[in-house]
Amino acid sequence: MKNKKNILIVLLFISLIAIVSINTATAKTININDASSYNQTGLSLSEQLQKIIDTATAGDTIKFLGSFYEDLTLTINKKLNIISNSGTTISGSDSSLLKTIFFINGSSASGTTISGFNLDNDDGNGITLNNTKNIKVSKNNITAKDSGISVSKSSNVTINNNNITKSDEGISLKDSNNIYVENNKIDNNNEGVSLDSTNNVDIKSNNITNNKNGISLKNTKKTNIINNKINNNKKSGIYSYKTQYTQIKYNNIKNNEEHGILAENILTNLNLTHNNISYNHYGIRLDSIDNSYVTMKTNSIKYNVEGISFGPNYIDNKAKDISSNDISANTGKDVELRDSNYNTLEIGPNWYGANVGYLANICPKLKSGMIQFKLKSAGNGVYMGVFTYNGQPMTDLPPIDVLFIVNGEKIWVTTVNGVATINFGKNFDKNQAGGILSAIAGVQRFQLGITYTENINNNNNGKTPVNGGTGNLGNGGLGGLGIGGNGLGTIGIGTGSSGGSNPSSNQLSEGASSSSGSSSAAQSSTQQAKIINIDDGENLFKIEDSQALGILIIGLLLGSIIVGYMLRRDKKISF
Repeated sequence: MKNKKNILIVLLFISLIAIVSINTATAKTININDASSYNQTGLSLSEQLQKIIDTATAGDTIKFLGSFYEDLTLTINKKLNIISNSGTTISGSDSSLLKTIFFINGSSASGTTISGFNLDNDDGNGITLNNTKNIKVSKNNITAKDSGISVSKSSNVTINNNNITKSDEGISLKDSNNIYVENNKIDNNNEGVSLDSTNNVDIKSNNITNNKNGISLKNTKKTNIINNKINNNKKSGIYSYKTQYTQIKYNNIKNNEEHGILAENILTNLNLTHNNISYNHYGIRLDSIDNSYVTMKTNSIKYNVEGISFGPNYIDNKAKDISSNDISANTGKDVELRDSNYNTLEIGPNWYGANVGYLANICPKLKSGMIQFKLKSAGNGVYMGVFTYNGQPMTDLPPIDVLFIVNGEKIWVTTVNGVATINFGKNFDKNQAGGILSAIAGVQRFQLGITYTENINNNNNGKTPVNGGTGNLGNGGLGGLGIGGNGLGTIGIGTGSSGGSNPSSNQLSEGASSSSGSSSAAQSSTQQAKIINIDDGENLFKIEDSQALGILIIGLLLGSIIVGYMLRRDKKISF
């Protein structure tokens, strides 16, 4: 009985290997030769090639070897790998009712790929996907009268590394789900990427330029627009109409003639973060009637005519967060409410290029917190341009360029987490004592007197702003914010002015100016406290070394075998 069981297991294993081998062996490559090879009387070139495709088996590769094929319309209704390794050019057929070069149709075509072609259709689409799934379209150059790539009622489609130009729509997505559009160049089309009633779409790392609208969203849910260059479009970089759960982040949206981003009708659950939106007419135009759960943070909205504009149809919603943005250097208003129906509208704190309202270029109807810029000394030649709100560092601001000036020398430093730090070296304060260090952000200029106090006994004497009092700046701090000296490097809050010299404040041509004295940090010794981490219960028995885990499993198996053997032997002995 035992031998029969073993024989059955072996036969089953052999059968599985045979099935896999048969499936692998049946997939073959069918070469499509040069167009001149197909001259059958009574059949067009397109009809002759269609017959070859129809006789292919699912899983086959159709490889085009010729350089040019004219007037083709090919229907794919089974899984095929359709490729060209020689940059084959195919033109579309004017007489075809389908009006497309490749028509991938139905669920039976699931798994089809099309790669490596130059497609030119002056009477329809380049590639059409209809009611299918699991399709990949890659590495093609496409020009078409209608859509370069049209996707309808399909799912799990990947469109990557294509160059789509001079079409009515570069990529058209309708009534579809789970679409991935990545690393494409979409240039000189009427619409770059158009979505209509399509959900779960990722649009990543594309170059979308010189179209009418870069990306157009209508009736969409769960769209992610990430890390794209959306530039030089004739209307809007991104147009949104009736959209929900949209994420727009890490994009460069520049030089669009009308809007960087235009939102109309419904705009709910928007997450707009970490974008560079510049040199458009409107950076962002909100003209939507439903704006619930809209978040706009950590964006750089600069050098537009108007930074953020609220239109006549805009209806405010308290469940919004527009804060921690750099909205400055726009030629009109940084934030404009002129067209809205609100006498007052409130948003969160942002950096408007100045510390005071009369220097900030914002609409008088706007109520918004003003992020502040100040220059601080950390001692030993280290200085910081710090952005704060209500005394707290604004660590979620986008990178902001700060200009430091000393003795006529200009040095640009970009902020990290709301702080621009420059280290002149430990002898800087001593060598430059009595001089002035300036820092400029936007139109706000801040000046700091450079002082130096010798501290022989390594004890704080109350004259330096660093390591004074309790170890934070305390009441010796410059305007209350500085680097703490408590051994942990935390930022402390104080209430007083700095020790040392205090040049008087004055108004400069660059904008508002403030001055305050500073001196270097006293040299004090500190002891580093030891930190002992104790894992929680979840990690107590966690094994992360895969080799150790394998050894443990083998050991347990061997132990089980030995124990089983001993129990069986003892059982025999007992009889």
